Amino acid sequence: MNFTTVKSARLFEEVSRQIGEQIQSGRFSPGAKLPNERDLASTFAVSRHVVREALRSLESLGQVELRKGAAGGAFVVTSGPQPLTKIMRGMVAVGGIDLAQLTEARLAIESAVIKAALGRADEAGFAALDANIDEAERQTLAGNLALKTQTNVQFHILVAELTGNPILIMMMKSLMSILSDFIAEFGSVMGVDVIRSRRRFMKHMRGGDAERAVSEMERHLKILHQHYLDAAKKAQGRRGKLDG
Repeated sequence: MNFTTVKSARLFEEVSRQIGEQIQSGRFSPGAKLPNERDLASTFAVSRHVVREALRSLESLGQVELRKGAAGGAFVVTSGPQPLTKIMRGMVAVGGIDLAQLTEARLAIESAVIKAALGRADEAGFAALDANIDEAERQTLAGNLALKTQTNVQFHILVAELTGNPILIMMMKSLMSILSDFIAEFGSVMGVDVIRSRRRFMKHMRGGDAERAVSEMERHLKILHQHYLDAAKKAQGRRGKLDG
């Protein structure tokens, strides 16, 4: 480790900065466990409290995951959408992103993902999507709302993973995480028609028809968008009556 002792007035910030730089440089690979608090405190010549604050700071930035228990500690987060998701979720919370903007972004990103996936997907990738659709249909018929929703959300991530592009995958995961928040608040709209739409989508994908595949996905997303708009208006109406 190429750490140096620190003398800053806000020691935890300097400790956090140095550890963050080591993570970014690849010194600690994704999933790796950092040295324990005692060893880090000794290395930096600071108290364990300072180290603890530094690790919490890194956790808030999505760089490490703090786990409890005998096998716990600070682990480097596998490259993923956590920081982006936190930023987007915060913007939604303060009104910086509305549903129309989220849908517009999804339409653009889904289109790019589908076109990229179509040029790189193999039969194994298509089979994984088919299996997802079959599972969603089983959960729909069984009335398992939570599992059905989770499976349908995963479908979009599977399509993104076919691109092999980590940026597209990360963006899709973040968008689907935000969408899951809306689903939790307003409920799922994904019924049997979604299964039919997925089957049509797969027919176009296997046929190499990117334009029709994108069109089918856009049709579904616009239906979803309208559902959430209607649900949001109803929720606002109920809150208005309560306030009155």
